[in-house]
Amino acid sequence: MVECSKTVLDAIKLGMDEEKKASEFYAAAAAKLPAGPGKALFTQLSEFEIGHFNALQELQNSLTGDSCYITYESALLEPVGVEGGRVKLDGDVQKTILDILTIGIRNEKNAGRAYRELAAEIEDPNGVQMFEKMAKEEDQHARILEDQLYDVKNQGELVWGD
Repeated sequence: MVECSKTVLDAIKLGMDEEKKASEFYAAAAAKLPAGPGKALFTQLSEFEIGHFNALQELQNSLTGDSCYITYESALLEPVGVEGGRVKLDGDVQKTILDILTIGIRNEKNAGRAYRELAAEIEDPNGVQMFEKMAKEEDQHARILEDQLYDVKNQGELVWGD
């Protein structure tokens, strides 16, 4: 077995737990909404966070096995298969979405910060690259959610995929 930092393994386990919670959060958010851009956005975010969980699990397996860091392929979140364009929101749905967006933004920013801190703690170039890419993905999610928050607050519309 290759000798790898226990602190990094602990951080990866914590990251896996957080990614799983994030996926469940977004899946629950999607379940609260009717078909359309909001449901699509939160479903895509849920699936993306599961992708992060799977990558961290693969890394954990690698670190506790015969090698260390893996190569991570980054991806961007883009509207796929979204129908309906702009959706005008009524009071209850608008409040629900505002609450979800606010929590999601905070969580995405925290995740990005955690991945940048982890990248700064390790020396392996593949590990640094992986965590920096994951931080950028979380930052992108936060920006998308912030854009949606602005539109929902100021226009009463969700515009994912428009």
